Amino acid sequence: MQTEDERVEAEVAAQKRRDLRASLERERDGYKTRGLDDRASQVEEQLRLITGQDDGTEQGPSDSEERAASAPQETAVESKPRRTAARGSGKS
Repeated sequence: MQTEDERVEAEVAAQKRRDLRASLERERDGYKTRGLDDRASQVEEQLRLITGQDDGTEQGPSDSEERAASAPQETAVESKPRRTAARGSGKS
């Protein structure tokens, strides 16, 4: 029988896996949109690794999950908009 803390931890872990899957799907779609098929297939592989464990049942982390958790993750960030000369500076 699970204690309340174990149940909450299991729910948090399951939510993190769902969030990771959604993030990877968005990343894959972005790569496909830009025509980066090699990178999209790499993300697709990661999705395959976690798909079997997102069925709502609680399982311990697999070796691949442990490696993925310790490995650096690539994140996409939007570039900053470029400033135009003297916009809003009050100087004429």
